[in-house]
Amino acid sequence: MTPRRYRTRMGLVLVVAILGGITGAIVGGLLAYDGKYSWLALPLWTLGGVFAVELIAAPIMWQRVVVDEKAGHLRYHNISTAHRWRQVPLFDVLEVRYDNFADKSKGMVSGLYLHMRNGSRPASHRLMDNEMGSYQGPSPMFRDIAATVLRAQPRSLVDPSLLAAQ
Repeated sequence: MTPRRYRTRMGLVLVVAILGGITGAIVGGLLAYDGKYSWLALPLWTLGGVFAVELIAAPIMWQRVVVDEKAGHLRYHNISTAHRWRQVPLFDVLEVRYDNFADKSKGMVSGLYLHMRNGSRPASHRLMDNEMGSYQGPSPMFRDIAATVLRAQPRSLVDPSLLAAQ
């Protein structure tokens, strides 16, 4: 079985860029309306907004996950690991919990918590969804990880929403 690879989808990157462009256009428009800048500077403010927001958001939203069932581990890197690869032995996962973005008002993406066996360091891992939050439940990546954990450790507690058919 070949390792399955997941990464941040470009849709999320584009949405963040669009939000940055809108923000830059609004700021540039307000400054031009006040007479501080010419209306000709509006495209520069828009591009500046895109650049600034992408520069801030890129490290936060960039994540890669590799599920290697044959080797018995999952590897990932994201903002929580300072973009260093972490390896999670699937046999040591005691609980898989789904944190739906729709249940809170803080995030754009859902999360998956992997709680490890006592003595494992770190004691838990958090993966972000690889796409913008959707009201259709867990992503295919989260469902795949939950099913892989159950195959490696049948006694693991897995959130029932991760096991339901799509």
